[in-house]
Amino acid sequence: MRIVFFGNTEFSNPTLKKCNSSYDVLSVVTNHSKQMGRGRKFLETPVKSLADKLKLNVIEIDNLNDENFINQLKSLSPDLFVVVAYKVLPQTLLDIPRLGSINLHSSLLPKYRGAAPIQHSIMNGDEVTGVSTFIIEPKVDTGNILLQKECKINEDDNYGTLSSKLSTIGAELLIESINKYNDGSITPVLQDNKLATLAPKIKKEDYIIDWNQDASIVNNKIRAFSPYPGAYTLVDNKRLKIFKSELNKGIDYKETGKIINLSKEYFEVTCSHGSLKVYEIQIEGKKRMSSKDFIMGFQKLEGVFLG
Repeated sequence: MRIVFFGNTEFSNPTLKKCNSSYDVLSVVTNHSKQMGRGRKFLETPVKSLADKLKLNVIEIDNLNDENFINQLKSLSPDLFVVVAYKVLPQTLLDIPRLGSINLHSSLLPKYRGAAPIQHSIMNGDEVTGVSTFIIEPKVDTGNILLQKECKINEDDNYGTLSSKLSTIGAELLIESINKYNDGSITPVLQDNKLATLAPKIKKEDYIIDWNQDASIVNNKIRAFSPYPGAYTLVDNKRLKIFKSELNKGIDYKETGKIINLSKEYFEVTCSHGSLKVYEIQIEGKKRMSSKDFIMGFQKLEGVFLG
């Protein structure tokens, strides 16, 4: 099986490893390395870093409609494109591989079509999510389903831990999907569009904590954006990111966003119903730290309002 692999993020890497050990990976397509930070150093995608270690041919491209790029892929005569955590492929690319293109998506489609299924699943308080493999069509995440597998979401899961679990499960599922699709032992199944829900790209305002909400909603938002980039509030007009919290259902509070309790390990903040014990934070201009260190370095924290 001759494949071209498309991917960008760390989520893609377990599947790339599996594909490399199972098939002939002709090339790996990923975004161009970008200059980042004060030093303007080039930061390559996690997929490029892994592909280089595996000594695979890498194509860095941002414009998927580039004629030279299209001709380059055609010249490889691939059997299949494998796409994991990448952008939408135009029809000109989908027409190239003999067997079509297979995508790994981190939800149980048709639920959570879109760019941020893991974050939306956590924010919505789901107890179960999963992964799906499907045949790619030009419209986002609408193709016929090959295989799916469920994954339990634990109370202490955040975006990082759940993403890691799903990427591992997904890598196994994708290999199984390719093999069964190739030998004809599975038939792609139409998605029920009536059951479809969306998981659009996260916006900057989605990171803002609203302490007037139920504590469970705020806690889920913190989990959804941890370990990166972090849901945030304000303290003394400085941005305070929160990475780890614990739900305390408790009672209704008239004053929300108020720090009501300090301990050696956490500080507690009121919500409209219940409160949150906060264990790990990052204040603007400082490194990420435990709440214990934050409490020690912040004078008169109890009674302060956040937001």
